[in-house]
Order: sequence, then structure tokens, then C-alpha cells
Amino acid sequence: MAPRPPSICRECRCLVPEGGPYCKAHVNDNMQTRAAKAREAIRRSSGLKSLYDSHQWRKVTQPFIIRRDPICMIGFLCEGRAWSAQVDHIVKAEIYIAQHGGDTRYFYDETNLQGVCAEDHTRKTSLEMRGLWPVLPGLGNDGK
Repeated sequence: MAPRPPSICRECRCLVPEGGPYCKAHVNDNMQTRAAKAREAIRRSSGLKSLYDSHQWRKVTQPFIIRRDPICMIGFLCEGRAWSAQVDHIVKAEIYIAQHGGDTRYFYDETNLQGVCAEDHTRKTSLEMRGLWPVLPGLGNDGK
């Protein structure tokens, strides 16, 4: 394969001999990554998203659920063969909390949490955001 032609670093405008958008000094620390981190910090600083950064979630709830459900409980893509690496709200946290009068303690309700693999969690979240994840009766996401 032929080497890539030189380019200019988007951060400091120096020559990048091996090509690519950033020089070695800025490949891991550049405007795009700093902007993305800032957007994520703002997004998670208020509302329910801030609960994902709480001590209760990170040190108590998350480890408990992953120990309780060591294998992915969704099994959509992994067919139930992958180890749980993340915790999923069975009913979206916003909906579940609203169903319980806005009490944010229900964010940590173990009956609405399950251990899942990262691949299935990403797929489920994507489908939920588009309204394509099935409504499951009896779990509280059917409006009852």
C-alpha cells in the first residue's frame, strides 16, 4: 500500500508527514475531541442524565445488576451468549420515573434494570429512540 501524502494538522497547522488530520501532538487532544467532551459534560450535567454519574449508580446499582445478570438479558444480537457489561433500563428511565410521580429514586429500581452486553444495549437504545422497540405489557411501559 502506498504511503499517504502529507497533510496539515487541523489544530496547529504544522505538516503531518504521514497524512491524517492531526499531528502526533494533537492526535489524542484536539478541538473535535475537546468539543465532544464539553457537549457530553453539558448533556450529563442536568436532569436524569446526571444520575448516571452518581455514586449510587456507579458504585452500588451498576455492579449489583451486572453480578445479578452476568449474561446479557436482551440476547437480541448476541443470542444470550455475551457477558453483561452494561446496565439497561427495561422501561426508559424517563418514562418509568414519570409513571412513579417523578420520584428519581425509581431510577435505581432493580426491577426495571437488567444486565446487557454493549452491542445489544446500543441496538435497543437506537430502536427506542426511533420508537421501534416493542412495548412489553406488564413491565410498565404500556401506560398502565
